[in-house]
Amino acid sequence: MAVAATSKDSPAPSTLSREDRNRQLALHHARLIQIRKDIESLILTSTETLLDLPTSPTASPSEPSSADIKTVKESLRPFQPSDYDALVEERNIDHKCGYVLCRRENRRQNRRSNYRIITGTGDAKGSNLKVVEPKELERWCSDECGKMALYIRVQLSEEPAWMRDWQTNEPLELYGEIERKAQVHNGNSPVPRVAMKPDVSDAQQTLAIRMKDLAVERGDRSNTAKASARVAVHVRENDQKEQISPLPPSTENTHSGSIEGYIPIGIPLTKQEFDQHVDVEDDMMPTI
Repeated sequence: MAVAATSKDSPAPSTLSREDRNRQLALHHARLIQIRKDIESLILTSTETLLDLPTSPTASPSEPSSADIKTVKESLRPFQPSDYDALVEERNIDHKCGYVLCRRENRRQNRRSNYRIITGTGDAKGSNLKVVEPKELERWCSDECGKMALYIRVQLSEEPAWMRDWQTNEPLELYGEIERKAQVHNGNSPVPRVAMKPDVSDAQQTLAIRMKDLAVERGDRSNTAKASARVAVHVRENDQKEQISPLPPSTENTHSGSIEGYIPIGIPLTKQEFDQHVDVEDDMMPTI
C-alpha cells in the first residue's frame, strides 16, 4: 500500500489530534458523496441521450449503426439493472419500444384485464401457458426486441458505480453482435447461429439457474418429465363371493325405551323386572 509522504508542515496521522482526525474523516465522506452525486448526474444525462436513440429514423434494431452502438456501450457503463429499468420505463412513457436501438412504438394492451395469458413459442397444445401483466407486454414492440433488451440487462452490475471501477469494465455486448462481425469478416456469408453463439457470462448463468429454480417452484416441467412422472391408476371393484342380505325387521318390543341397553330412570318397568330389581336391593342391604 502506498503511503503519502508527510512534510514537516503536515503532521503524521498518529500525531494528529482528535479534531483533525474527525475533520479528515468528514472530508473523506464528503468526497464520496460528491462522487456519488457526479455519477448519478452522469446516469441521468446518459438516460436523456439514450431516449433519443436511434439517431436514424430508418434504423433497424437488428442492424444498428456503429455510432449508435458505441453510444449505447459507453452510456450504459455506470448503469445498474434498476437504472436500466428506469430507462425502459421512460421510453415507454414516450410511446417508444424499451430497446434503446429500436425506433418503433411499444405494444398497447387492453388494460381492462389485470392479467394476460400467453403461450410459449411453438406451443400448439397450450401446455406452456404463462400469466403476465399487460404492462410487461407493453415494454417492447415485439418479443425479439424484448430478448435483445434483456440480453443487455443481464450484463449490468448490481454494484453501484461509485463502489466499483466502472470506467474499466468490459464493454457490453449486444445480442447477435458476434454473428454480425463474423458475417462482415467472411464477406456477408451466412454463419450458423449455434456456431457463433457467444460465451455465456456468469450473470447469465446465474439468471438461468434462478429461472430454472423458479420454474421448479411453480411446478413447470417439460412434456417428457410430465409423461415420465405419471402414475398408471387402475380402478377395480372388490369381488363379493357371497351375497349379504339385510336382517328382517323384528316385531318383538324389547325395552323400547332403552338407550344402548340402558334403561334410564323414569321409564316404567315390567312386573318381572321390578321384582328382580327389588331382589337385588334386598341382597345388598346386609352389606351396607
